[in-house]
Amino acid sequence: MTGIKPIRGGIHKFFITIVLLMIIVFFVAGTRWKNRQRDPLVFRDSLEQEAVTVNGQPLTLRDLAFYVAYEEALVEPRALVYDSEHPTRYWNANMGGTYVRVAARDAAMQMAIHDEIFYEMAVGEGIRLRSEEEKYLAQAEEDFWSDLSEHGGDKRMGISEKDILSTMRKITYAQKYQQIYAELHNDSYEEYDFTGEAYQKLLKKQDYKIHDEVWKRVSFGSVSLNHD
Repeated sequence: MTGIKPIRGGIHKFFITIVLLMIIVFFVAGTRWKNRQRDPLVFRDSLEQEAVTVNGQPLTLRDLAFYVAYEEALVEPRALVYDSEHPTRYWNANMGGTYVRVAARDAAMQMAIHDEIFYEMAVGEGIRLRSEEEKYLAQAEEDFWSDLSEHGGDKRMGISEKDILSTMRKITYAQKYQQIYAELHNDSYEEYDFTGEAYQKLLKKQDYKIHDEVWKRVSFGSVSLNHD
């Protein structure tokens, strides 16, 4: 009987070792999985991933492609002034406690949410575009697409002109109803911009959810732009 105890003790230690090894393996695998979830995604390969849901309406990265390209085009001139040879330094810079690329990403998302809210309101009220508004939309879309495709941003993003036109049409409806809504509430149009105080009150009444696991992986400053 005395020879059995060391065997039992050895088995006990063996199982403890196995359990510890399994814990380590699961921990390492989980850490790697989380790291992959934080890695920048390839935008053109992720167009159908949902980035936000607004009042039950899911919006994919394809739906938000315009806002990404727009915000990058808005910020890039400042990046070139900051460092013409290495503009990514500006995109990675911390300005006032917020990284430039994060601020751009947040602004693009808030614009998208804002426009979806007013677009749905316009549709609900049966709003239509006049012929002159259609002409203005067509010209604006042509100009934007020309600028985007000229430097190959469309190919880097994997989107078509149809994608851009679809979003810009929704924006046109949203802007039209924003004006109507502001007048109905005796406010200025600017009060209902996505940074406006009146709009922020309206936003609190909406049901929206940003899918951070997708949206935070969009690396602003390198989606439509090429800094290689």
